Amino acid sequence: DTTGLFEVTMFSDTLEASREHLEAGSNVVVSVEATMEAQQLKLLARSVSPVDAIVADAGGLGLRVHVDQEQAIFNVKSLLDKEATGRLPPGPVEFCVFDSGSGGEITISTGLEYPLTPRIKGALKSLEGVVLVEEI
Repeated sequence: DTTGLFEVTMFSDTLEASREHLEAGSNVVVSVEATMEAQQLKLLARSVSPVDAIVADAGGLGLRVHVDQEQAIFNVKSLLDKEATGRLPPGPVEFCVFDSGSGGEITISTGLEYPLTPRIKGALKSLEGVVLVEEI
């Protein structure tokens, strides 16, 4: 979590079982037991897993990308082609555009699936013309 610091206590048995995942720069998910002691949060590590393994176990992530300009669709496709890797189950990608005639939104299914990650979802949000990215 890059927004703050957390101290987690890990006993030797958990450390030994998790050692292969604990390298500098590795993205991991730490399952913890949380307790309050003297008005302070205490976290005790129970397991450590690579982020990619957790995402893969969750199944294919699908995304609906809300755009406000046509060029954004091409930018999204370009990013997906460049960033998506085949290690994860693929998920569908849809676009949602505002229809000024009816005042509503039109959802367009691309019919394409890409291996998606939370990192790619975040990158899509930063593209010009992308208003919102939501999981489906």
